Amino acid sequence: MTSRRGLLLLAAAGGAALFLVRDRLPRDLDVRFANGRATPWLPLAPGRNLVEIDATVSGRPVRAVVDTGAQFTAVDRVLAESLDLPRTLAAPVLAYGVSGGPTLTHTVTLDVGVPGLHAPGLRAPALDLAALSAATGREFQLLIGRDVLREAVLEIDFARDRMRFLSPGAYRLPFDGQVIPLKQRSGGAPTVPVSIEGRPPIDLLLDTGASGWVALSEAAARDAGLLAPGRPVTRAQSVSLGGVRLDRVVEARQLAIGHLALRHVPVQIYAPAIHAPAPAGLVGASALQGMHVAVDLAGRRLILAAPTLMIVPEQSARRPSSPAQ
Repeated sequence: MTSRRGLLLLAAAGGAALFLVRDRLPRDLDVRFANGRATPWLPLAPGRNLVEIDATVSGRPVRAVVDTGAQFTAVDRVLAESLDLPRTLAAPVLAYGVSGGPTLTHTVTLDVGVPGLHAPGLRAPALDLAALSAATGREFQLLIGRDVLREAVLEIDFARDRMRFLSPGAYRLPFDGQVIPLKQRSGGAPTVPVSIEGRPPIDLLLDTGASGWVALSEAAARDAGLLAPGRPVTRAQSVSLGGVRLDRVVEARQLAIGHLALRHVPVQIYAPAIHAPAPAGLVGASALQGMHVAVDLAGRRLILAAPTLMIVPEQSARRPSSPAQ
């Protein structure tokens, strides 16, 4: 099992400059919907456990991961160089994963597009995303981060492998949708309360760019009782900007996100990156598989609903009879 974990971006001056970076990058992005309301439903690769879509970077077709765990949209460094994307005059940026060391980089200006949506003049850090994509067996050159997602509602229908963006005014709450308030950490990181084995909820980063179920820092895992003596422990690889690491994995017997109850959940345990404002843990895309999900960062809410009903013709739905035994 290999999972990808979240991305944190900091100013080169250190943790105290997190807000400085945010101030130097545009707060009010020009995100335009072609019809003024929403994109069409965009297909996701089945079974990938990530929100991957087709996109463009300054006109070049790419694959993108929609990543609520990324503070800013980021582009692959090699792609930025091949497109000769102009560098900005902003200070250098340190990029952190939740574990491993930081990466010093610069920012470039680019236009981001997906079918039905255009975000021109976006500033984005140039990172070695090719190494991340290779380590996870995927090919993506763009992370669409929270700077764009603050301007649009992200709606994901995991059961039908599709997603779309909507303007905040166009989104309609489903009749069976459960609204879970999102808190915001420094840099606007959205956190959701999660109860592990009946203990009081802890706030974990909602990270659609993480392919796993749940990951916890060592301290959070200890507080949750997951490192108690005698508890079975296995090992699994995880991938972040800090590289590939071998993490401990334990099983949580029960985990609750609002009314969503999960059982026998694999929990990866990581050592946070030094000096990085890493969260206590994160909830990845696998924990939401099969659900109808909406992430409304501007409204500070996560909406969970049952899968949408798919109606198919009877003859298409009929399975061939089993061969005679």
